[in-house]
Amino acid sequence: MKTLGKLWGEFKKFISRGNVLDLAVGVVIGAAFTAIVTSLTNDIIMPLINSAVGEGDLSSLCTVLKAVYLEDGTLDMANSLVINWGNFIQAILDFILIAIVIFAIVKVINTVRDAGNKLNTLAKRERELKKRTKKFVKQGMSESDAKARAAAEIAAEVAPAAPAKPTVEQLLAEIRDLLAANSQSGTESDSADGAGKDGSAK
Repeated sequence: MKTLGKLWGEFKKFISRGNVLDLAVGVVIGAAFTAIVTSLTNDIIMPLINSAVGEGDLSSLCTVLKAVYLEDGTLDMANSLVINWGNFIQAILDFILIAIVIFAIVKVINTVRDAGNKLNTLAKRERELKKRTKKFVKQGMSESDAKARAAAEIAAEVAPAAPAKPTVEQLLAEIRDLLAANSQSGTESDSADGAGKDGSAK
Protein backbone atom coordinates (compact mmCIF):
# COMPACT_ATOMS: atom_id res chain seq x y z
CA MET A 1 0.00 0.00 0.00
CA LYS A 2 2.83 2.38 0.79
CA THR A 3 4.37 1.70 -2.61
CA LEU A 4 1.06 2.40 -4.37
CA GLY A 5 0.60 5.58 -2.36
CA LYS A 6 4.12 6.71 -3.23
CA LEU A 7 3.58 5.95 -6.91
CA TRP A 8 0.25 7.79 -6.87
CA GLY A 9 1.87 10.82 -5.25
CA GLU A 10 4.65 10.86 -7.84
CA PHE A 11 2.08 10.52 -10.62
CA LYS A 12 0.03 13.45 -9.29
CA LYS A 13 3.19 15.53 -9.00
CA PHE A 14 4.18 14.65 -12.57
CA ILE A 15 0.76 15.25 -14.12
CA SER A 16 0.29 18.57 -12.31
CA ARG A 17 3.47 20.07 -13.72
CA GLY A 18 2.91 23.10 -15.91
CA ASN A 19 4.90 21.85 -18.88
CA VAL A 20 2.99 18.54 -19.01
CA LEU A 21 -0.36 20.34 -18.99
CA ASP A 22 0.86 22.83 -21.58
CA LEU A 23 2.03 19.95 -23.77
CA ALA A 24 -1.33 18.20 -23.49
CA VAL A 25 -3.22 21.39 -24.35
CA GLY A 26 -0.85 22.03 -27.26
CA VAL A 27 -1.42 18.52 -28.67
CA VAL A 28 -5.21 18.84 -28.46
CA ILE A 29 -5.29 22.32 -29.99
CA GLY A 30 -2.77 21.25 -32.65
CA ALA A 31 -4.96 18.31 -33.69
CA ALA A 32 -8.06 20.53 -33.92
CA PHE A 33 -6.08 23.18 -35.79
CA THR A 34 -4.82 20.57 -38.28
CA ALA A 35 -8.39 19.40 -38.92
CA ILE A 36 -9.51 22.99 -39.60
CA VAL A 37 -6.66 23.66 -42.02
CA THR A 38 -7.14 20.33 -43.81
CA SER A 39 -10.87 20.93 -44.19
CA LEU A 40 -10.31 24.45 -45.50
CA THR A 41 -7.82 23.16 -48.05
CA ASN A 42 -9.65 20.02 -49.20
CA ASP A 43 -13.27 21.20 -48.99
CA ILE A 44 -13.04 24.84 -50.10
CA ILE A 45 -9.82 25.70 -51.89
CA MET A 46 -9.02 22.49 -53.79
CA PRO A 47 -12.50 22.13 -55.38
CA LEU A 48 -12.02 25.58 -56.90
CA ILE A 49 -8.71 24.46 -58.39
CA ASN A 50 -10.11 21.11 -59.54
CA SER A 51 -13.01 22.87 -61.29
CA ALA A 52 -10.47 24.55 -63.56
CA VAL A 53 -9.01 21.16 -64.52
CA GLY A 54 -12.26 19.79 -65.88
CA GLU A 55 -13.25 16.18 -65.39
CA GLY A 56 -11.73 14.50 -62.39
CA ASP A 57 -9.33 16.35 -60.16
CA LEU A 58 -5.78 17.55 -60.35
CA SER A 59 -4.36 14.26 -59.10
CA SER A 60 -5.85 12.44 -62.12
CA LEU A 61 -3.52 14.24 -64.54
CA CYS A 62 -0.78 11.91 -65.76
CA THR A 63 1.38 10.94 -68.71
CA VAL A 64 1.29 7.32 -69.92
CA LEU A 65 4.68 6.11 -71.15
CA LYS A 66 3.75 2.48 -71.68
CA ALA A 67 0.05 1.61 -71.80
CA VAL A 68 -1.41 -1.76 -70.83
CA TYR A 69 -5.08 -2.26 -71.57
CA LEU A 70 -7.61 -4.63 -70.06
CA GLU A 71 -9.85 -6.91 -72.12
CA ASP A 72 -12.61 -4.32 -72.18
CA GLY A 73 -10.22 -1.75 -73.62
CA THR A 74 -9.77 0.35 -70.48
CA LEU A 75 -6.32 1.40 -69.37
CA ASP A 76 -4.74 -0.79 -66.69
CA MET A 77 -3.18 1.85 -64.45
CA ALA A 78 -1.64 -0.73 -62.13
CA ASN A 79 0.43 -2.39 -64.86
CA SER A 80 1.01 0.64 -67.11
CA LEU A 81 4.07 2.86 -66.91
CA VAL A 82 2.60 6.19 -65.83
CA ILE A 83 4.09 9.45 -64.61
CA ASN A 84 1.60 10.83 -62.08
CA TRP A 85 2.69 14.45 -62.27
CA GLY A 86 -0.79 15.49 -61.19
CA ASN A 87 -0.19 13.90 -57.77
CA PHE A 88 3.12 15.77 -57.50
CA ILE A 89 1.48 19.11 -58.30
CA GLN A 90 -1.34 18.26 -55.88
CA ALA A 91 1.16 17.64 -53.09
CA ILE A 92 2.96 20.91 -53.82
CA LEU A 93 -0.32 22.85 -53.86
CA ASP A 94 -1.45 21.19 -50.63
CA PHE A 95 1.79 22.22 -48.94
CA ILE A 96 1.63 25.80 -50.24
CA LEU A 97 -2.04 26.24 -49.35
CA ILE A 98 -1.63 24.79 -45.87
CA ALA A 99 1.44 26.98 -45.28
CA ILE A 100 -0.46 30.07 -46.45
CA VAL A 101 -3.45 29.29 -44.24
CA ILE A 102 -1.24 28.66 -41.21
CA PHE A 103 0.71 31.86 -41.88
CA ALA A 104 -2.50 33.87 -42.17
CA ILE A 105 -3.95 32.47 -38.94
CA VAL A 106 -0.71 32.96 -37.01
CA LYS A 107 -0.42 36.48 -38.42
CA VAL A 108 -3.92 37.34 -37.22
CA ILE A 109 -3.25 35.84 -33.79
CA ASN A 110 0.05 37.75 -33.44
CA THR A 111 -1.61 40.99 -34.58
CA VAL A 112 -4.39 40.61 -32.03
CA ARG A 113 -1.89 39.74 -29.30
CA ASP A 114 0.35 42.71 -30.13
CA ALA A 115 -2.68 45.01 -30.12
CA GLY A 116 -3.68 43.63 -26.71
CA ASN A 117 -0.16 44.15 -25.36
CA LYS A 118 -0.16 47.75 -26.62
CA LEU A 119 -3.52 48.39 -25.00
CA ASN A 120 -2.29 46.92 -21.72
CA THR A 121 0.85 49.07 -21.88
CA LEU A 122 -1.20 52.20 -22.57
CA ALA A 123 -3.60 51.35 -19.74
CA LYS A 124 -0.71 50.85 -17.31
CA ARG A 125 0.85 54.12 -18.42
CA GLU A 126 -2.46 55.95 -17.98
CA ARG A 127 -2.89 54.54 -14.47
CA GLU A 128 0.67 55.52 -13.56
CA LEU A 129 0.12 58.99 -15.03
CA LYS A 130 -3.02 59.53 -12.94
CA LYS A 131 -1.28 58.24 -9.83
CA ARG A 132 1.69 60.58 -10.19
CA THR A 133 -0.51 63.50 -11.17
CA LYS A 134 -2.51 63.11 -7.95
CA LYS A 135 0.71 62.97 -5.97
CA PHE A 136 2.01 66.21 -7.48
CA VAL A 137 -1.38 67.90 -7.02
CA LYS A 138 -1.26 67.01 -3.32
CA GLN A 139 2.15 68.67 -3.17
CA GLY A 140 0.56 71.95 -4.30
CA MET A 141 1.06 71.89 -8.05
CA SER A 142 -1.67 72.77 -10.51
CA GLU A 143 -3.45 70.02 -12.47
CA SER A 144 -1.78 70.86 -15.79
CA ASP A 145 1.71 71.24 -14.30
CA ALA A 146 1.34 68.01 -12.33
CA LYS A 147 0.23 66.10 -15.41
CA ALA A 148 3.08 67.54 -17.50
CA ARG A 149 5.67 66.64 -14.88
CA ALA A 150 4.26 63.14 -14.45
CA ALA A 151 4.29 62.58 -18.20
CA ALA A 152 7.90 63.82 -18.40
CA GLU A 153 9.00 61.45 -15.62
CA ILE A 154 7.29 58.46 -17.26
CA ALA A 155 8.80 59.31 -20.65
CA ALA A 156 12.27 59.58 -19.08
CA GLU A 157 11.86 56.18 -17.43
CA VAL A 158 10.59 54.48 -20.61
CA ALA A 159 13.24 55.94 -22.96
CA PRO A 160 16.74 55.59 -21.46
CA ALA A 161 18.99 58.56 -21.94
CA ALA A 162 21.32 58.26 -24.92
CA PRO A 163 25.05 58.33 -24.15
CA ALA A 164 26.52 61.80 -24.41
CA LYS A 165 28.52 62.45 -27.58
CA PRO A 166 32.04 63.87 -27.22
CA THR A 167 32.41 67.55 -27.97
CA VAL A 168 34.73 68.96 -30.63
CA GLU A 169 37.17 70.11 -27.93
CA GLN A 170 37.31 66.60 -26.46
CA LEU A 171 37.96 65.04 -29.88
CA LEU A 172 40.75 67.54 -30.63
CA ALA A 173 42.31 66.89 -27.23
CA GLU A 174 42.27 63.13 -27.86
CA ILE A 175 43.86 63.59 -31.30
CA ARG A 176 46.55 65.86 -29.77
CA ASP A 177 47.35 63.29 -27.06
CA LEU A 178 47.61 60.49 -29.63
CA LEU A 179 49.94 62.51 -31.84
CA ALA A 180 52.08 63.42 -28.84
CA ALA A 181 52.27 59.78 -27.74
CA ASN A 182 53.22 58.64 -31.25
CA SER A 183 55.93 61.30 -31.61
CA GLN A 184 57.32 60.43 -28.18
CA SER A 185 57.47 56.72 -28.99
CA GLY A 186 59.14 57.54 -32.31
CA THR A 187 61.77 59.67 -30.56
CA GLU A 188 62.51 56.93 -28.06
CA SER A 189 62.93 54.34 -30.82
CA ASP A 190 65.31 56.68 -32.72
CA SER A 191 67.37 57.22 -29.55
CA ALA A 192 67.58 53.49 -28.99
CA ASP A 193 68.70 52.90 -32.58
CA GLY A 194 71.35 55.63 -32.27
CA ALA A 195 72.69 54.18 -29.05
CA GLY A 196 72.88 50.77 -30.63
CA LYS A 197 74.85 52.08 -33.57
CA ASP A 198 77.28 53.94 -31.28
CA GLY A 199 77.86 50.82 -29.22
CA SER A 200 78.51 48.73 -32.30
CA ALA A 201 80.91 51.37 -33.66
CA LYS A 202 82.99 51.19 -30.50
